[in-house]
Amino acid sequence: MNIKFKKNTKGFSAIINGFNAEELNKKVNDCKDGNCSCDCSQDIMEKIESIEVCSHEDGAEIKITGNIAMQTIAPMMQKCLISNDKDNSCKV
Repeated sequence: MNIKFKKNTKGFSAIINGFNAEELNKKVNDCKDGNCSCDCSQDIMEKIESIEVCSHEDGAEIKITGNIAMQTIAPMMQKCLISNDKDNSCKV
């Protein structure tokens, strides 16, 4: 599994292979609801205006809009969404 980030005018998108949109949407919703063990900063989460998950030919895509730098959230997403470390990844 890997993740590719791409900046856009209102935020950025991340294409993650190895997930389908349904699986990734569950992980994202768990994080938004606080039902995960991610080490995400609440200050950063509050800067996110919206998160959209959709299918992509390479797996699934997350589109994030808000006042958040891609460099800030990319390492957290990498660790939370695709980490194999069960103690530091989102609960499934």
